[in-house]
Amino acid sequence: MQKSRINTEQRILDAVKSLLLNKGFPNVGINAISREAGCDKVLIYRYFGGLDGLLERFSIESDLWWTVDEIILENMDEITQFSLPQFLDLLLKRHIKAVQKRPLTQEIMAWEMSDTNPLTLALNKVRTEQGMLLFKQVRLHFNQPHIDVGGILGIFGAAINYLVIRTRHSHSEYQKEEWWRLEQTISSLLSCQTANK
Repeated sequence: MQKSRINTEQRILDAVKSLLLNKGFPNVGINAISREAGCDKVLIYRYFGGLDGLLERFSIESDLWWTVDEIILENMDEITQFSLPQFLDLLLKRHIKAVQKRPLTQEIMAWEMSDTNPLTLALNKVRTEQGMLLFKQVRLHFNQPHIDVGGILGIFGAAINYLVIRTRHSHSEYQKEEWWRLEQTISSLLSCQTANK
């Protein structure tokens, strides 16, 4: 019985992903998901509490956003080899790579710019939670209260997210130059932060 439920839940989650990738958010509803998953829609309510609960669970379990372990790869001894600005520069560049490799996340982020829906809200919740965990991990290793770590990560993270959304369907030389410029700007401004403290 438990195995059957787990299999059905996974089919439902897979159906959400398939519909999002192939038809977009406006076509993701209880009826469409139940058809795609080949199950009774009552099970979506029973297992997930409805569409909102399903989309929140989907956002958590489908690797839509990075985890802190994906961004901080160093152990405690290795982290001490960096200055705070150097470490933030490294983390932000990993953030770029992590978001660039998630095309479905990019599409959801693009929808978020023009519409609020259960999936964008669920992604925002996961993104906020992981961002806070990242901030706490950085603060744990670097006791420099005069540097606004949250502000730095927030401002540069927003710039990165915007450029990811805007360039998600483009692979031009100009796009490469934009990414190069943003990465250079992040490094340069973080270096200035070090010089001014």
